[in-house]
Amino acid sequence: MCGALIPSLPVDDDQPGAANKARERFYSASAADGAIPDEVAELATRCVWEAVLLMRVILWILSTKVGTLALCGRLCISSRFPFVCKFADMPTERREEVLKRWNNARWLFPLRVTFVIVKILSHFSFYMMVNEGSDNPSWKSIGYSVPDVDRPREDLTEAAASPSPRPLDSGVVEMRSLNDATLLRALMDKGLATKTYVSGAHHTVRCDVVIVGSGCGGGVAAAVLAAAGHKVVVVEKGDYFTSEDYTSVEGPSMERLYEKGGIFCTSNASTIMFAGTTVGGGSAINWSASIRTPEWVTQEWAHEHGLPMFGRPEYAHAMDAVCARLAVTGGCREEGFQNKVLRGGCEALGLRADAVPRNSSEGHFCGSCHLGCPTGEKRGTDTTWLVDAVAHGAVVLTGCKAERFILERNTGNKNGRSKKCVGLVASCASAGITKKLRIEAKVSIAACGALMTPPLLRNSGLKNWHIGRNLHLHPVSMAWGYFPDGTPGPQLITGKCYEGGIITTMHRVTERTIVQTPALGPGWRR
Repeated sequence: MCGALIPSLPVDDDQPGAANKARERFYSASAADGAIPDEVAELATRCVWEAVLLMRVILWILSTKVGTLALCGRLCISSRFPFVCKFADMPTERREEVLKRWNNARWLFPLRVTFVIVKILSHFSFYMMVNEGSDNPSWKSIGYSVPDVDRPREDLTEAAASPSPRPLDSGVVEMRSLNDATLLRALMDKGLATKTYVSGAHHTVRCDVVIVGSGCGGGVAAAVLAAAGHKVVVVEKGDYFTSEDYTSVEGPSMERLYEKGGIFCTSNASTIMFAGTTVGGGSAINWSASIRTPEWVTQEWAHEHGLPMFGRPEYAHAMDAVCARLAVTGGCREEGFQNKVLRGGCEALGLRADAVPRNSSEGHFCGSCHLGCPTGEKRGTDTTWLVDAVAHGAVVLTGCKAERFILERNTGNKNGRSKKCVGLVASCASAGITKKLRIEAKVSIAACGALMTPPLLRNSGLKNWHIGRNLHLHPVSMAWGYFPDGTPGPQLITGKCYEGGIITTMHRVTERTIVQTPALGPGWRR
């Protein structure tokens, strides 16, 4: 299937650039080459279990002649004995035709889902896999290059040869580098109280507040509570990176910064979701846009959903405080190619083009913020709120995944609830740590996002049927346009679509519909 989706193509001698070795190599390459099918198979295991099971069944059926005949029809018929081919033995052109039929046959839901998943993963692997030199053989032919890959650190002198302290170093405990013998000592060094049980089933620490997640919710909560004098522990399953760690190489960056390495989709593969799995959460990998909640939305929340707090001045003041801490700017000194095209098109059509506020300087010209901002100018919670929290004694545990909250019977029953939360149990991403970590706290906060919080609550034994329901996603439809402008002169727009600020211009079609430009790397174009 990989080879049918991205097949090897002949190079026409009369084709412009046929002598170009890089282009010849690109045309001759196929997604069936090398380790790409193995990579696709591994990535497929990250899909939801229903999709994985469906793919296993379909692939098993296609591995047999009878099954191939049932799913592919006459296209698998051969003139040679035994006259029926397995899918893998069919000519590439026929396999392509089969996949086209699966894609267009809306009533063949299982086949269409399998086709969509394999298509996405094949393109993902083909255009994003890199060699030891952080290079992909297709990039040169499609006109892509990673900004400053393996660039020498010209500013590095002998005096500065040792790495400088990172903003959160005084409060971070990185579990991956620890073992059972060093864990408790590392936690005590950060000011946490430890506790020993006779059973020895857990490593146990105590604090005032434990927060699951270090993103936009958890980071702000940690800063506010730590400043109020509480001992705060932030639990983050991802790792801690700074601007010096970000390479802008798409594949490896998504693997370590995104939930499931960016392969996080619905069971029918109709929607791919991007969620941050690193210190800073989504704020570390978002596109820098910092748009205030529109008034019509706050009024809808207040009046239609019975949440009056959003219609009060206090909420507007809270947005002011957030924008001030993130140093949000309202303009852009120089826009990138695709934002220039969008703004120019709007102006030509007489449409309004709005500048997009960003949590960076007006001169921030970076198209890699979705892979961790390599310049360090984008201000996420990892460079703002969490820095404030750590300065007031908060501790951030990285490589530490919360498994469940600890619920006990509420004997006092002062609030009418039968149970109370007294902390959580977490696992550590280190082979040297064999015991679970038990964090006992007076207050526990679930701030791991709309996608990860419901499973955590379910795993904790909560049965409320509302948990996990009413999730609303913000759908984004990608559209391509090619508008060549061959007229030389000052009006000619030049540049590359993956350079410059990702979102600096937008056009509101309606209150609920926005036209804007996306982050574009080789894999994201799939």
